[in-house]
Amino acid sequence: MAESGYSSTIHIVGLGGAGTNIVESFLRNEKTMDLLETGVSRLSLMALDIADPDIKSLEETHKIVTEVMKRNGVPQERLSLIAQSIKFPSAEAMFDFVQHKFKEHLTNDGIKVKKYNPWLPSTVAIPPLAGGAGRRRSLAKAIYTLNYYQLGIIKSLINMFKDHALSSITSPIILIIFGLGGGTGSGIILDFARHLRASVGSGVPIIGMGILPCAGDDPPAKGYSGYNAVMEFSSVLNRETNEAIVKGLGEVYRNPFNAMLFLPLMPAYSKTGNIILARDEVDEMVTEMIYVLMDFDMADVLSGIGTEVGLGENNIHTLSMVKVNYPVDAYVNAFKSKLEMMQQLQTIRLEKLEVLEMINAVLGVKHREVSQLYKQYLIRTNAFSEDEFDEKLRQLVHGSPRFDEDYNLYIRGVQGQIRDWIDEALQFITTIKVMAEDGTIEDSIVNLVLQGEDGQYQDNLEGLMKNLMRTHTDFGVLKGAIFERLQQLVPSSQVLSVQQKRLLEDFMNIAELTDKTLEILRFYNETRHLTDAMIRRYDILPQDELQPINFQEIKSELTTLYHLLQLMVRTPQDEVKMIDEHLTYLQALIGKFRGRREGVENEIFRLEERKKRKEFDKDKYEKESGGFLRFGKKRYARDRLKEIERELRVSDEETLNLTDDMDSVEKVIELYEDLLKKLEVTSDYRKKLTAILDLAKEYQALFSEIIKSKKFYERTTELTQEEQVKIIHKIVTEQEDALSREGILTEILDVEHFKDYMRSVVRVYRTPNIMGLKSSFRSDYLWVTVQSPPGLWDSDLTQELNTALAGYVTGDVSKTITVREVAARDPWVIRIVVVGARGKVEDLASYDEMERINRRASDFEASLSRSFLVEHNPSLEELLKKLR
Repeated sequence: MAESGYSSTIHIVGLGGAGTNIVESFLRNEKTMDLLETGVSRLSLMALDIADPDIKSLEETHKIVTEVMKRNGVPQERLSLIAQSIKFPSAEAMFDFVQHKFKEHLTNDGIKVKKYNPWLPSTVAIPPLAGGAGRRRSLAKAIYTLNYYQLGIIKSLINMFKDHALSSITSPIILIIFGLGGGTGSGIILDFARHLRASVGSGVPIIGMGILPCAGDDPPAKGYSGYNAVMEFSSVLNRETNEAIVKGLGEVYRNPFNAMLFLPLMPAYSKTGNIILARDEVDEMVTEMIYVLMDFDMADVLSGIGTEVGLGENNIHTLSMVKVNYPVDAYVNAFKSKLEMMQQLQTIRLEKLEVLEMINAVLGVKHREVSQLYKQYLIRTNAFSEDEFDEKLRQLVHGSPRFDEDYNLYIRGVQGQIRDWIDEALQFITTIKVMAEDGTIEDSIVNLVLQGEDGQYQDNLEGLMKNLMRTHTDFGVLKGAIFERLQQLVPSSQVLSVQQKRLLEDFMNIAELTDKTLEILRFYNETRHLTDAMIRRYDILPQDELQPINFQEIKSELTTLYHLLQLMVRTPQDEVKMIDEHLTYLQALIGKFRGRREGVENEIFRLEERKKRKEFDKDKYEKESGGFLRFGKKRYARDRLKEIERELRVSDEETLNLTDDMDSVEKVIELYEDLLKKLEVTSDYRKKLTAILDLAKEYQALFSEIIKSKKFYERTTELTQEEQVKIIHKIVTEQEDALSREGILTEILDVEHFKDYMRSVVRVYRTPNIMGLKSSFRSDYLWVTVQSPPGLWDSDLTQELNTALAGYVTGDVSKTITVREVAARDPWVIRIVVVGARGKVEDLASYDEMERINRRASDFEASLSRSFLVEHNPSLEELLKKLR
């Protein structure tokens, strides 16, 4: 085996659109670059097509790959690509070649031409070749032979391909890939293969791979084009028939293939429902198959399905693959990303606590403001008593029949969001169970933090927070008791890692946020109900006794604070979307309060100016009341003096009240500005929020990749909850060395779960359609290659595979089913490649429809769908009868 680890290098020829696309898929695959970088092998690729687009796409991909090779320092000579779109000089030149010149080339090749058939009449309409041969296999043959014999282009390309392929250090194998139902690939494959065999000699294995048509193909592809192609192949692969052809027409028609494999398109089409997507997925599957085939000695499988076996009518071999991903590495990467996000959430939750304190402080100001309005109302209605005020206030608020109902509604509004926080944190917190033995400190911590099956919900933080409708009344007290115990136990643990202790601290912060949220909701509910009560009472007071009070502004402000509270408990994704809208409301409130402050300042200034005038008048009347004026004027001065002194006292009281209002407004503005600074775009809070969102997207992308719908041939086993917890435990306890392949096998993998899943995957082979065969298929030989990492596949799974395939074999399972296991290069991927060997043409699942459509085809359609030996006879069946 070479240093690259591959037993041989497979050089690929793609014919037609299907073959060209698979060559491009192979070239794009990252394993191809790895192969080129090893330096132990040269890779030769070739693509021929009549249509232009696929060839151009392949050339663009080749440019990209060569640029990568340059950057990586990989010598350009390690990769050779020949991509050629074949055409003809003119229709007249092509018709002339078929009618008059090709016979001479056949004779020169040593072919016995008893009666030459110029198969392409000049009356045939030539379709626009930019789109290919249009399922006209006879046209593709004419274009190919013209380019090979008369123009010499293809002969030169084959020699170039041979020279590069045979210079490979490892044993070369040539794989020719084509679409059976197409015009170009299936129309030129047999002529191309015999020319290639003549060039490379008999020592190089040539394997053909034909993509079978499916129900999603157009009628010619899944009908007469595909039917005639498969019947022509059968005549070559059947040793007896091929010997008759060689004996009657010449040695050049000897079967050029060491093996021929057919790959079904129908399973891909059944899964995707779209022929384009189905072809793309088959392209990728074939690429993966090629690397599996390179990983073992092909002589082993060829001994059962190769030309040397001497097959008769049972000459059809189908190829299928199932790929199973055990995505443990993907889970590890996803959980590492999630942990990084959790670390960011820990810091932002502390900032959220600060924001909630600010909201609570603003609510305190609003509550005092509305309480003062209630006090003024009681004074105006002669019902005020200082000793009874607090009790009256409490009864007014809590006496409302809707108070508790509204409070419960508010709690329900945040319950789901808080549960999301809890569930997110529990994914990591539950890892402490792994190391919590009975009676230990860690066991006590588990009981205080997590709700057990038999535990009371009020005895642990998880239960408290998940049952807020039952615990909200005593939440603070119960939480405080649990906190007191945890603050003693957590620092004392010598088993928990630093990361686990931080996670516990964060879980306690979630409980603190929950407690503060409940407190604010209750405070908000009290203030809102008090405001509603004031609206009703002030409505019945005489308006001329009142200064105008805008209760709607107060309610609007309370609503803004409530929405801001809700914002703080939302997910980062929702918070990012909504935060700027809330900042707009905050800015509007700040603007209103600044306007209110300006109004109060103006009023204070007005009072001070009036006070100055009154004090001037006071001085004046003080002098007059004590001077030498007449008695009447003195009396008038004394009366005015008393009136002015009373007015000054009222003015002082008004100034004092306005100063209190000013202090209150200043306090609110300061709190709102602090909130605004905390949440503005350039704040640390927003930067952390953005970082969390980026990490959440990264985690979501990683996890979506794990669970997303896979290609038709792929299966992904989901890790059990226990396996996931073990992985997270290794990460948070800083034991990432244990997440090596060996560590996962011994400490993480749930072997029985994995085997059960693999058994379900293996059982898909009980349905023959996955192999492109009918239920009537029976064989005396099946070949299976299992590419698996060490430790994942065992004899039990081999037995399960034999059982699934046993219904297709005619003899002893141990003698008719060969299972070979090879080491996988991917650490957690198993590929099962099955060759359904030695079937008949009629066993193909697509045969019945091909035969039915062909039977209904017109003579013209049938003639254009012929290729192999059409130069000798338009009817293959008639020709074979004569040759036999």
